[in-house]
Amino acid sequence: MPARPFRRRRDGALVVHLEPAEAALLRDLAAQLRGLLDDAETDDPVVGRLFPQAYEDPTEERAEREWRALVGPDLLRQRFAALDALLARLPDADGAPEAVLDAEGEDAWLRALNDLRLALGTRLGVTEDLSDAPEDDARAPARHVYDWLTYLQGMLVDVLLEHPRPAPDPD
Repeated sequence: MPARPFRRRRDGALVVHLEPAEAALLRDLAAQLRGLLDDAETDDPVVGRLFPQAYEDPTEERAEREWRALVGPDLLRQRFAALDALLARLPDADGAPEAVLDAEGEDAWLRALNDLRLALGTRLGVTEDLSDAPEDDARAPARHVYDWLTYLQGMLVDVLLEHPRPAPDPD
């Protein structure tokens, strides 16, 4: 039976266990998303999904531009920081299948996995009512990656809910 991807140690640390191919896949996906976000001014649907409009009313274009100018750079920095934290805490690609996350790392991994899943889901046109694509569909491999990201994110959420990080000792 494969190891669960996340487990809480007795000392409160969260351990990530990934096979080298899984870590390499996350590394590649994070690098691709980082590259896309470097050009966040595009009309790419993924960028639109990760940075939705604050004002849907077309008469509020000026307010939308002002809002984006005010909060856009910070939102972008937060997304980059989460991806960087995920990349920094990935298990070693050369064989060590585990890495340890601190509280900040837990939050960053959750945000980065969510962004990766949203980005891939947008590319695939995933909707709530979308049934499984047939195996001979050219997008089937990407759908499997999407399903794996969903599983990984769900497992992380489960561990965080079932085994919250212990409160620090008041000294």
